[in-house]
Amino acid sequence: MPLFRYRVLNGKQPEELIEVEQSLDSPPLTHHPVTSEKIVRVVQSSNLVLQHGDRMESKKLTADNLEKHGFSVYEKNSDGSKYQRTIGKSGPDSIPPPS
Repeated sequence: MPLFRYRVLNGKQPEELIEVEQSLDSPPLTHHPVTSEKIVRVVQSSNLVLQHGDRMESKKLTADNLEKHGFSVYEKNSDGSKYQRTIGKSGPDSIPPPS
């Protein structure tokens, strides 16, 4: 279950924040579960680490990794007349550009 952050509305400084484990379909709490003080949910960005982040994609798209998994990469040559295979062993050495 995810953790939701709440700010205690008691006027104290620094602000008191609590984290409560709740299901996604539970309504937001309005009172502190221990002290019964009023609270409000704090909107915050997710801190999930996904396998599709920029760093992970950069690692997956390295030349060694692509070739290891059987992919071929074609890059346009300097005069733009064809695409030359730069990574991989399968497929033609070059292909014409799309028309």
